[in-house]
Amino acid sequence: MMNNPISNDQYPMTALKKLSLVLFLLQTLATAAQDAHFSQFYEAPLLLNPARAGLVNGTFQLTGIYRSQWKEITIPFKTLSGTANVSVPAGKNKNNIIGIAITDFADKSGDATYTVNNIGAALGYHKNFGENFNRYLGGGLMFGYASTSYDPSRLTFDEDFNNGTNTEIIGSTKSNYFDLSAGVEYNFLNDSEHLNIGLACYHFLQPTVSYSNNAESVIYRKWVASAGYSRPLNKMFDILPRAAVFIQGPSKEIIFGSDVKVKLTRNAVTNYSVYAGAYYRVGDALIPKFRVDMGDLSFSLSYDFTVSKLAKANQSSGGPELTLIYVGRVKGVSAGRIYNPRF
Repeated sequence: MMNNPISNDQYPMTALKKLSLVLFLLQTLATAAQDAHFSQFYEAPLLLNPARAGLVNGTFQLTGIYRSQWKEITIPFKTLSGTANVSVPAGKNKNNIIGIAITDFADKSGDATYTVNNIGAALGYHKNFGENFNRYLGGGLMFGYASTSYDPSRLTFDEDFNNGTNTEIIGSTKSNYFDLSAGVEYNFLNDSEHLNIGLACYHFLQPTVSYSNNAESVIYRKWVASAGYSRPLNKMFDILPRAAVFIQGPSKEIIFGSDVKVKLTRNAVTNYSVYAGAYYRVGDALIPKFRVDMGDLSFSLSYDFTVSKLAKANQSSGGPELTLIYVGRVKGVSAGRIYNPRF
């Protein structure tokens, strides 16, 4: 969450105009001023930790996520994100990993169509170590650029009623900024288990986003701590618990849950699995989820059921989220050990 970027406008306004702007800001900035918000947080690697650049089970991974929410209350808030993540073997024995990745998300929300477009490029490095070479310790940096805008012509002020003409001058309708984020991550993996722990900091330089030349209107640093674990229950079932904590200024979000993976077939030619899971975003939503792996292609669907006070307004319907993943392999190009992306 960031400070209200147009709260210090110096133009005179009536009480009703002030109320209109407050309602607009509450409706749009609550989402747009924050980062992309996904319930399937582990499927958006660079938005969870820049250190995840390069950690794929193959040569490259392409990920797309679409989210829509709150259509029962207002114009649906829509977010779309795409990531291309490439793993390059490094070191004498090709056991280390250099990661190169790009990500983009576009967010559109509210009656004024507040729009955020953010693109980032990440570089990561992961050092392989341990007696059995089954541990990785790495870090990553991500450089980004974002543009934001809104359409004031879609807002209604008191002067607009009874065929009136709005004379209010709001100021600029666009604001852009450069960004810097960083993270570290530890991975342990063997033939059956995989443990992952990461810590990241986004908006390290706290960029300014303002529509009225307010230098104090900044995006707070966002700290993200995440962890995941994967292990088989038997030959057919795996369990995959995950959790993440997001802290940004006065805002905090905690989400945790688990998937159960059912391995239908797995051999040199095919790899088919289905997942059923449930997650809980503390004080906000219950999120059931279903996923299917079909070889190198995976897709998953989740739905937010609101459990907060907002449930009365939106009939407990938060919104759906759809993810599509493709893992590609180039013959002869892979690290000495294979990272397991299935959690």
